[in-house]
Order: sequence, then structure tokens, then C-alpha cells
Amino acid sequence: MHEEFIHSLVDLFDVGGIRLLRLGIDDMADVVNAAKKFNLDFDDANQYAIAEKYILTLVSYDRDFDRTELGRTTPAKVLEGSS
Repeated sequence: MHEEFIHSLVDLFDVGGIRLLRLGIDDMADVVNAAKKFNLDFDDANQYAIAEKYILTLVSYDRDFDRTELGRTTPAKVLEGSS
């Protein structure tokens, strides 16, 4: 079971091209500001700050992102090719 998990991670990061994006301590003010400005919980504010920093589109079913400046697209729209 654990080997399958590790194999899946290797597939995602090495083969699949997924990258980890991080915020530094200097970015924490952006997380707090997003939480306050858009009434987001910590997890959503963290994702928002990452998307803003790295100029990414938020892909989520979470409607909380609809009240942000970046907005969101859904996984279904991405799969359709109409993000």
C-alpha cells in the first residue's frame, strides 16, 4: 500500500510534471490580506496568494473564489478546454 502511494507521487511529480509552489514567510501578509479582503479561510487564502504570486488560474469547485479578483474556473471547464 505504501509503495503504491510512493509510486503515485513519483508519477505525479517526475512523470506528470506537477510542481510544488510555496509561499515564503514574506508572503504571509498576502495570505492574511486575502483572507480579510475576500472573507476566505486560511486554506483558500493560501491558495489565492499562491495563484496571485505565480500568476495562475484557480481551478476549483469552491465558490468562495468567485468573490475574489482572480475568480476561478472549474475542473470540468478545464477538461472541456474552455477555461
